[in-house]
Amino acid sequence: MGYFPGLRERALDITVFTGTPLDEDVSPDSAVDWSGMPVGGMLPEEKIAGVPVRRVTLPHKRGWRRTSVYNRALMQYCLDPEHRPDVLQLVGTLRPQSIPMLRKLRSLGIKVLYAVTVAPKKRTTRQWWSFRQYRELKLLSSVDCIVANNEPLREFVRSRGIRTSVEVIPNGVDLQRFHPAEKTDEVELLRTSLGICKDDMMLLAVGAVMPRKGTDILIEAWAKLASRYPRVHLVLVGPRKDLEHPRLSKFRQRLEKLLVASGAADRVHFTGLRDDVAAWYRAADIFVLPSEREGMPNSVLEAMASGVPVVVTPYIGLSTDIGSSQSQYLLAERDADSLAETLERLVVDEALRVKLGHSGREWVEQTMSLESSLDRYAALYHELSEPMP
Repeated sequence: MGYFPGLRERALDITVFTGTPLDEDVSPDSAVDWSGMPVGGMLPEEKIAGVPVRRVTLPHKRGWRRTSVYNRALMQYCLDPEHRPDVLQLVGTLRPQSIPMLRKLRSLGIKVLYAVTVAPKKRTTRQWWSFRQYRELKLLSSVDCIVANNEPLREFVRSRGIRTSVEVIPNGVDLQRFHPAEKTDEVELLRTSLGICKDDMMLLAVGAVMPRKGTDILIEAWAKLASRYPRVHLVLVGPRKDLEHPRLSKFRQRLEKLLVASGAADRVHFTGLRDDVAAWYRAADIFVLPSEREGMPNSVLEAMASGVPVVVTPYIGLSTDIGSSQSQYLLAERDADSLAETLERLVVDEALRVKLGHSGREWVEQTMSLESSLDRYAALYHELSEPMP
C-alpha cells in the first residue's frame, strides 16, 4: 500500500488482484460481509489509494480449494486482453498446486515475480525437509524473478538449488511518515488513552500476537521487570491471532497464565490492529521484537526511523542490513531472562536510549529510504516488461 503512490509516479500502471479473507481473518469491525457471496464470483471493482482492486470470492475455510478458485480467476483475468499484465507480482504464500498456472502465464509472455520475505522454518526430519525442498525447487523455478529483502534470504534461495534470477531490494521506510516525535500532544493523547502517564515507561511491540513473534517470551520478560519497575507498561499493537485461530488455544492460555502470574496485567495493553501505527512508535520509549524468524522486519526499521531504541533477539534471517548490535540496536538471547536483562539496561539508562534512537534513525536514513527501494522496484518492473529481443 505504501509503495503504490511512488510506483505510479515512476510510470507504472498497477492493479491489485486479490480474494476475500478467511472467516477467521475477518475483523469483527469489518463493514463488509462476504459470507453470502457465491464462490468464484468477482466483486465490483474498488479503489484503494487510487489503485484499482479486483477481488474474487474465495471459500471461507482453509484448504486446497481456495488456491484453486483463486488461480482459476486470476488466469481468466490475465487472459482478457483488456486486463493482461506485463508483469505479475505475486504476494503471499505460493503453493505447489500453482505450478501449472505459473508455467501457463510464462508461456503467454507474462513475466512472473515473487518476493521471498520471511526466513524458512527450522528443519524437522531429513525426509520431510527433502520433500519440502523439492517442492520449493519446483515452485520457485516456475517464476521469472525472485526478490529477497536481504542477503540471508537470497542465500536461502540459492542453497535450495534454485537458479531463478534473484534480486535483493530492502524494504523501504517512509521517512516522512515514520519520524521522531515532534509534538508532545499526539504522544500524550495516545499514552493517556491507555492510562500511561507522562513519567511512565512504555515498551512497544508491533505485529501479530502469535508464537513466531515471541509474544509469550516478551510478556514473561516484562513480568520479570513489572514488580521492580511499577511504572513500566507493555503495549502490543497488532491483531490477536491467538484469539482468532482455534489452533492457538494453548498459546492463548499460556499468555493468560503469564499475565495473571505477573500481578500487573493492567499494565499490559493489547490495542489490536491499528491504522495509526506510526503514532504508536512515536509514543514509545523502547521497541522490542523477540521473533523466531523474519526477513527484513518492517517494524524494526519503522521503530528506528521513529528514533526509538530497539531490542531484538537473534531471529533466523538477522543480518547486517539492520545495522549492528550495540550500535543501532541491542541484541538479547531469545529467552525471558536475557530479554528482561537487556530491556532493563534501557529502562534505567536514558543516555543509552537516546544514543540508540539517534543511531537507528541515521542508519535508516542512509540505507533504507523508501525512495531508493521504489527506484529499484520500478527499474526491475520496467526491465521485466521489455519485450525479448
